[in-house]
Amino acid sequence: MKALLDVTKDALELPSEHRFALARILLDVGEGDDSPDPAIEEAWEQEIVKRIASIENGAALYSDAEQVLAEFDSRFPG
Repeated sequence: MKALLDVTKDALELPSEHRFALARILLDVGEGDDSPDPAIEEAWEQEIVKRIASIENGAALYSDAEQVLAEFDSRFPG
C-alpha cells in the first residue's frame, strides 16, 4: 500500500491539466474494449472541468491524500 500512497502524492503534485490527463489514461486502461457512450463521456468531461475549476478557485472542500488513504486503511484493513 505504501507504493500507492507514494504514487498518489506524486500525482497530486502535478499541475491540474497533467492530473486530468493521468486520470484519463487510467480510466481508459480500465475500460478495456468497451466503447463508451459519447454523451456520457461528454457529460463527465464537463463535470471534471467544473470540479477542477472549483478546486482552483477555492470553492471545493477536499482532504489530504494521506489522510484519505489512512482512513481507508483503518476502515478496510488488510
